[in-house]
Amino acid sequence: MTQILDVQHLVKRFGGLTAVSDVSFSVAKGEIFGIIGPNGAGKTTLFNAIAGYFPPTAGKVTLDGRDITGRPSDEIARRGIARTFQAVHSFGAQSVRENLRRSDVIGRYHNPLTWFRDRARPSIDAEIEEVAEFVGLSPVLDSTAGEMAYGQQKILGVGMALMVRPQLVLMDEPAAGLNPSEKRQMGNLIRKLRSDRGISVLLVEHDMPLVMGTCDRILVVNQGKPIALGTPDAIKADKAVIDAYLGEDYEFA
Repeated sequence: MTQILDVQHLVKRFGGLTAVSDVSFSVAKGEIFGIIGPNGAGKTTLFNAIAGYFPPTAGKVTLDGRDITGRPSDEIARRGIARTFQAVHSFGAQSVRENLRRSDVIGRYHNPLTWFRDRARPSIDAEIEEVAEFVGLSPVLDSTAGEMAYGQQKILGVGMALMVRPQLVLMDEPAAGLNPSEKRQMGNLIRKLRSDRGISVLLVEHDMPLVMGTCDRILVVNQGKPIALGTPDAIKADKAVIDAYLGEDYEFA
């Protein structure tokens, strides 16, 4: 399969601390790729280095064959990578509609003043409504984001990412804080990103039923280093993964 993302020998150091150490992997177009590991393993740092929140110390990141290593996060977003966050990351005092409208600036415009001039264009209203319908937020489109249920606010984060028009979405613990029903809804939405829109997903998550039931392949990291890479079935049976993270009695159901 054709690669959408290729990460080669990525390293990130903070002073004398190596948070990510020689990590390499690739994500194919249309693939749902998971990254798991203990707290403090370097997963979010890896995300941040890929997405341009800070430059890697060493290594290379390419998106669809183009080198994006160390490029600013807004440029990387315009090139096709969107990001969701573990915590709710929206404009709480604004409506769902306005949150989606504001996300449009990242994906389309280099100059925010140009976006402000164009923000009333008819096409953006249609796109906002289409994205809201896709993620299931049409009934609350004009509700205040910060007053919605937590699960709906997490779904809004996915909608905001879609307004960037991504080829690849990086999702940082999308199931964190959700109840079982909301986790199922989130899992269905992740699969729908691939099936309905052809978007690749790079997923960091601790919820093993979601990971094992959603991902095509999984990378396991521990103390900043990769320790296993394979299909969900292979990862479940990997002794190094069991010893470092899952434990002998881990339940996947």
